[in-house]
Amino acid sequence: MDTGEETAADAQPRGRRTQHARLAEELRAAIRDGTHPVGSRLPTESSLCETHGLSRGTVRVALRTLEDQGLITRRPGAGTTVVNREPADNYLPFVTNRDELIALYRHTGVTRPDTRQVVVDAALAERTGLPLGTRWTVLEGVRRLRLDPHGPPLCWTEQYLRPDEPTYDPDEAASYTAAMPAHRIEQTARAVMMPDRFAGPLETSPAARPW
Repeated sequence: MDTGEETAADAQPRGRRTQHARLAEELRAAIRDGTHPVGSRLPTESSLCETHGLSRGTVRVALRTLEDQGLITRRPGAGTTVVNREPADNYLPFVTNRDELIALYRHTGVTRPDTRQVVVDAALAERTGLPLGTRWTVLEGVRRLRLDPHGPPLCWTEQYLRPDEPTYDPDEAASYTAAMPAHRIEQTARAVMMPDRFAGPLETSPAARPW
């Protein structure tokens, strides 16, 4: 009878690794080499139990490991989807491909972002490249790791949405997508002194250092 719990036989180490650790490593390797590419679905829990001769509990522990590493997402009725080729253990301030962008949104977020309406003035146009005089909805706040929402701040995030678009949190929307359509991503980096209004939320001193 499959109780859904990891059995003692499953947990018994063979060498230095447990059954669930070996399964997690096998699936991780298959994701890395493209056998299970980003956007695809892993075999079902039942299939993994049958092909590997493991209990459902052991399979779930292995999948939870991959989920914690940012490689997969699991949603009721939607199965297990691959969202990243490599574990997303570290915060990436710059992204170079779609996988890293998905990992950024999945593993970091802005809790309860502030929302306001702005009209782009000369200073904002120079800083963002938005057309002068246009209206936008701004979602902004401190970005932190989702697993440590009260931990140290990573950065300040501002996201500009057209006012005729429905208000939503782009972090939440992007965190569940593994097949984003093609878009051009342009990043510009420069060092400036810390603006006063960001110092408190980012737990630093204004003009203390470039950011």
